[in-house]
Amino acid sequence: MKQLGCSTVLYGGFDLDKALAGIAKAEYQAIELCARPRIAPHLEINRSASYYADIKRKINDYGLVIESISGTGGVAVDCPEFEGVVQAAQLMDVSIITISAGGQSNSEESFKRFIDRINCGSEYVASTGIRLSIKPRVGKAVCSVDTAKRFMDAVDQDQVGLNFDPTHIWRSQSSADPVKAISDLKSAINTVRIRDNRESRKMKVGPIETQIPGKGALDLQAIADIIKMMPQISYAVLEIIGMHGKTKIQFDEIQRIVEESIAYLKPMFFEYVATPMTTIV
Repeated sequence: MKQLGCSTVLYGGFDLDKALAGIAKAEYQAIELCARPRIAPHLEINRSASYYADIKRKINDYGLVIESISGTGGVAVDCPEFEGVVQAAQLMDVSIITISAGGQSNSEESFKRFIDRINCGSEYVASTGIRLSIKPRVGKAVCSVDTAKRFMDAVDQDQVGLNFDPTHIWRSQSSADPVKAISDLKSAINTVRIRDNRESRKMKVGPIETQIPGKGALDLQAIADIIKMMPQISYAVLEIIGMHGKTKIQFDEIQRIVEESIAYLKPMFFEYVATPMTTIV
């Protein structure tokens, strides 16, 4: 059985305390802790050691663990803030930093530049015990199974893995099959994100409602079945985008989505183990 986590990005319009309370109430076991300045600034960087100790203690008090720190949406490996994210991860004993792929799709030059950036970042974290988890992302240099395989062949696989989100594979090309993709890439994946997607293959993510697991077109059960067979994965983490921004969603509505999602996902990741029956004579 894999445990379930929830990214704090779902609570992007609220502070960390509200996010942790909502995630714990819904009975998730882990969080992706977001250090995303414009989207979900739940972890500030370049703060004191006591600040990070307090954050970690607060998360533990809610019965949660940190699956990873997300720098996506404001923190890249070649920006000044990256060192601060690495320092935060070290002080909080977090072993993975998740970052979305950059660059542009269908550009060999952009692809190579992105690889160079990641290799520089992986060299920086090589002595820290931290790994980078890069999300193949629609429209970016790494966006498909083929580009993900090429990417992994060009980086230090001891320091870099993939953050698999089936919705980006779904939207990367009309024939993309997320179930086959996770099967093909599973040895390179070190984190997974779970959400659904509308039937449309448009590049832009669909409405929030069709991202809720079970309300879109993806075969999440088949994807979950593969994740359950991946020994390197401890948590499948819910990540739904669109809860922040100009149209602020009320907390109760976010909580409905978070709780509805775990109710749908929990049976998928439950793994029944048969035990011998005791015969009473």
